[in-house]
Amino acid sequence: MRPITHLRLPIALAFALSNCVFLMVSGAICTFTSYHVFTAANKGPCTSIILQDMFVPAGNTLDLSKVSAGTTITFAGKTTFGYQVWGGPLIYASGPITVTGARGHVINAGGAGWWDYKGDFGKKKPTTFSAYQMHDAKITWLNIINTPAQVFSIFDCHRLFVDHITIDNTAGFKQGALNTDGFDVGSSTNVTISNSNVVNQDDCLAVNSGSDIYFRGNTCSGGHGISVGSVGGRSVNTVNGVYVSDSYVINSENGVRVKTIVGATGFVNNVHFTNVHLTNIYQYGIAIEQDYHGGTPSGRPTGGVPISGLHIWDVTGTVTARATQIYIVCAVGACRGWDWGRIKIFGGTRTSACQNIPPSGFC
Repeated sequence: MRPITHLRLPIALAFALSNCVFLMVSGAICTFTSYHVFTAANKGPCTSIILQDMFVPAGNTLDLSKVSAGTTITFAGKTTFGYQVWGGPLIYASGPITVTGARGHVINAGGAGWWDYKGDFGKKKPTTFSAYQMHDAKITWLNIINTPAQVFSIFDCHRLFVDHITIDNTAGFKQGALNTDGFDVGSSTNVTISNSNVVNQDDCLAVNSGSDIYFRGNTCSGGHGISVGSVGGRSVNTVNGVYVSDSYVINSENGVRVKTIVGATGFVNNVHFTNVHLTNIYQYGIAIEQDYHGGTPSGRPTGGVPISGLHIWDVTGTVTARATQIYIVCAVGACRGWDWGRIKIFGGTRTSACQNIPPSGFC
């Protein structure tokens, strides 16, 4: 198989590599169609890399980290992956790079092979895209379908811009997909996720730790809603500054929520939900819970992870007849400095619990 290189200079160097001829020149746009050639090649001189119709063999990670700073990597055509029971990730990126997609491309993670109606409690499933220590970096215009489990794991990233991502796990609703979180964020600062569309079977966004996380102009459908948390039980259990705005949550279990784990320690501070529209939410429109235990509310909150500086404004929309508009359970003295306004949610039951909340005039 012959990798293709588009040259910007008339003179190139030729390398024999894995029985292939690979042409490279400083400043080149390099196109790869073979996983093995891409993995083995010296990609340093490539300022722009195109991954064209690439198949990644089972049990392997498509590692995008071994490139020069400032490189743009573009997915083109159809990217697919072999099936194997393992934890992945299928794609790994690190460093100050840009990862993007060409018009008409698709990254098909082949989730049906792993879906078993058991999610994290069934066979081991790979994360689709691990973004680790991506500093001053971008992930844009990706079209991802059929993920085995969690889609994006964003960890220890700083000044990362994620924009125009489509995640479509529609097929998983009938084939047993679970725990397909859209964006999991941990130990990161100044991360922006914008203009994206997520159809999945778990949290659209889950901020487990970090600061200055911006989630704006996104649409979430079919999953568990937009979440801060669950917070607790990790090496870092602090959240300071989450800004969710101008977004939609449709046909989902929850609308917006903050969840802290029973018995854990840490803190949640300065969380904003502004101009979020809810449609057909079937459990809780707004859920603030310090009683998160085993994946569900327990009704017995603990205050080791206080929630302060919570601002909820212009959250509007509908819940189903059996749903609850508001669920708030706090430990004594562990929720303070809240600010609420212009909350208009229709349908279902107004509240099922309002324990130990600071004065807000809502419950």
